[in-house]
Amino acid sequence: MNLIETGIAKKLIKFDEDRNFVTYIHQNKKRSYSNPEEQVQVETFLTLVLIYVYPVGRVKNYVSVQMGSETKEADIVVYADDACEKTHIVVECKKEDITDQEFNKAVDQAYSYAVAEGGSFVWVTSRIKNEYY
Repeated sequence: MNLIETGIAKKLIKFDEDRNFVTYIHQNKKRSYSNPEEQVQVETFLTLVLIYVYPVGRVKNYVSVQMGSETKEADIVVYADDACEKTHIVVECKKEDITDQEFNKAVDQAYSYAVAEGGSFVWVTSRIKNEYY
């Protein structure tokens, strides 16, 4: 069984009939699965929960991050506590065919989110390329 099938079986995610949309069940957040970046994000979320065994309640998708007067959105935040008040890891997901320049920009973006949220670690992934800080 692959990661997606396991995520479905364990009721972490579900798809609509045509597999156009994925829903992260624990947050009841629905997104377009036809978006290449979303496909990376689904696998990254499932990796955090199923492989690295972070409690699903501590892994949040699409977290608002206050950056000065702007509000941005971190792809995934893993919290160090059940109350989800202490940021542990900020994860930025990008589509597979991203350029090196775009990937480096994503690293900077993730770092800025981690600083704003008080995170300890950063993971930037395009599924085929990963950087950990």
